[in-house]
Amino acid sequence: MKTRAQNGGVLIEALVAILIFSFGVLALFGIQSRALKNISQANYRATAVYMTGQIIATAQADINHLNDYQTANDKVSPWVDQVKAALPSGDATVTSVQDTAPASNNGTISVNITWKLPDEPNGHQHSVSTYVSY
Repeated sequence: MKTRAQNGGVLIEALVAILIFSFGVLALFGIQSRALKNISQANYRATAVYMTGQIIATAQADINHLNDYQTANDKVSPWVDQVKAALPSGDATVTSVQDTAPASNNGTISVNITWKLPDEPNGHQHSVSTYVSY
C-alpha cells in the first residue's frame, strides 16, 4: 500500500498560531483600554477629594463666617464653578451650620460633589461632612 504525503499541514499550523496570537493581542488591547479608563476615574476621584478639602479648609480659616458657606453664596460660587470645570458634568453643593452657643467658633460643613462620564450610565459622588472648630 502506498501512502500519500500530507500537503498543507504546516500552513494550517501557521494559521492556527496566527489566530491564537491575534486573540492575545486583542486581549492586551482590552486590558490597556480598561487600565486607561481606571486611571481616568482615579484622577476624577482625586480631584473631587482635593476640591472638597480645599473648600473645607477655606471655611475653617473663615470660621467666624461659617454660615456664609452655602452653595448659592458668593464665597462658594467660584469654587462650584471650578468643580464644574474640573469634572465632567460636575456639580457641587455645600451646606454649613455654625454653632449658636455664645463665642462659639465651631460648626459643621457638608460638601457633596457629583460627576458623570458620558459613556457611563451612573454618576459618581464624593460626600464629606465634618465638624470644624478654631
